[in-house]
Amino acid sequence: MKTIAMVRAELVKLRHTSYWYIHTIIPILGAALFVLYFTLYKNVDEYQRLSFILELTAMIFPLMIGVIVGLIILQEEKASHFQIMLGVSKRWNVIFAKLLVLYLSGIFSLIMMYILFAVGIKFEQISNVPWLLLLQAVLGLGACNLIIYIVHLLLSLKLGLGASMIWGVFECLQCILYSNIELHGVWWYIPFAWPIHWIQDVFLGKIFEHGGRWIVVMVLTFLFFFVLIYWFSKWEGRKNYE
Repeated sequence: MKTIAMVRAELVKLRHTSYWYIHTIIPILGAALFVLYFTLYKNVDEYQRLSFILELTAMIFPLMIGVIVGLIILQEEKASHFQIMLGVSKRWNVIFAKLLVLYLSGIFSLIMMYILFAVGIKFEQISNVPWLLLLQAVLGLGACNLIIYIVHLLLSLKLGLGASMIWGVFECLQCILYSNIELHGVWWYIPFAWPIHWIQDVFLGKIFEHGGRWIVVMVLTFLFFFVLIYWFSKWEGRKNYE
């Protein structure tokens, strides 16, 4: 019940901000651009076109997460120098509720964009779209982005909006690089490369072949989540506010 109350409090904070406009307008624009791309390049193989828009989504997402998470934490900083967040008895409820709202709103935007894309494709009477692959890719894309939200929450709380945005730009550029090369060994587990890996595995039919890797990814995600919870429970704010 405490967590539910915290989630409601987070929603109240966002009620009179541009947060929901951003999470609505960007998916609409993205879906329109993707439909336009599919319409203009009908001679390109459907699998290549679909893989391209999914990888483009994976590249843009870290940048958007960096900006949105940074702005939300900046709101907390300006309102009370984090004293409201730090003043509750069970801090983990606060950070968990904030992560939950941020992540689910991101999932809402992702699903909304691809539903609108599917409607647009149907309207344009474009056939032979591999819908099952699209569904698998979108669901995995959403799951892989959880760790990116966690990392940006840590960065935004510790270092501020600037650090979150700079790291988001870096992640975006690295995703562009990783879409053209194949990582091996420990480098495969770089968190912001996971969405690209997932999309490639879906289209190459290697999800089960790389099942062990994806189990490790799940474990690492939960590990990062508990690190965030533990760190925030001990955090006393930035030094200039102490």
